[in-house]
Amino acid sequence: MSTATSRSQIEKALEGVSGVHVTPYLDTGRINDELLSKIVDNIARSGTHNIVTGGNTGEFYALTLAEIAHLYRVAVDSNAGRRVVTAGVGRSIHDAIQLTHAAQEAGVDAIMVHQPPDPFASPRMLSRYVADIASETDLPIVAYARNAALAPADFASLADIDNVIAVKYAVPDPLRMAECMRATQGASLKWICGLAESWALPFYAYGARGFTSGLVNINATLSMRFHQALEDENWAHARDLVATIADFEDMRTLEQNGTNVTVVKEAMRLANMDVGPVRPPGVDRLNAQQSQRLQDILAEWNPKQP
Repeated sequence: MSTATSRSQIEKALEGVSGVHVTPYLDTGRINDELLSKIVDNIARSGTHNIVTGGNTGEFYALTLAEIAHLYRVAVDSNAGRRVVTAGVGRSIHDAIQLTHAAQEAGVDAIMVHQPPDPFASPRMLSRYVADIASETDLPIVAYARNAALAPADFASLADIDNVIAVKYAVPDPLRMAECMRATQGASLKWICGLAESWALPFYAYGARGFTSGLVNINATLSMRFHQALEDENWAHARDLVATIADFEDMRTLEQNGTNVTVVKEAMRLANMDVGPVRPPGVDRLNAQQSQRLQDILAEWNPKQP
């Protein structure tokens, strides 16, 4: 799509699957543009509603600002107007504004503001951070919330920012999310599960719609089937699909989530798509035992025909 995409189209896409693409590297360590374009094309072809470029699965914090801006351009070009493209921005307020300008120039449809990982970040100042970024663009904004200390009043402040249209809630506490949602009642704010497929089912019960996914890089069909089960309120089928991907998602939580992207990249390598290792401080590659377990999981998803 393009910057002319309507707010309602973007909101609809956010209620679907937000697929966060990985960042593939050449042996030299530089971004592999050809493979990146293929990955984005595959995600777009799968029907994934929203393609997120510069997300955590894309190793946002391990990339330079120039590399992130480059991702935006490749993602927009490779998508070729088929899906909504949302660009992740963040770090210092100055970096976030610089990336916002770069994203807008690249032609993305929306901005996702990463919550700052600064150890001295104040939860109540998140709305100020987002407001300063929002003042630099007319693009719709998704606020990424990962801090459990964020209070209902903090979200009420976010809802007052004109172009903030959604919250990507990534705290594993549906009850807390429901409390925060009540504080924004009457606002048009959308609430999205920011913890991937595994948490989307309970989040849906409290009114969130849509979810983020790194799984789309390796098996978008599973993600799309799961989303359809949620939309159809086929809870039994949704539970079955969560069980199908449970071991894969559990592997992504190893080493205090240090293998989150590593498992996705290793699965892609096993599928003959060598995207390179994860940059530090993430786990660069799985060990032999972990890799074998992942192979077993992938074989369970795609059993060989007799």
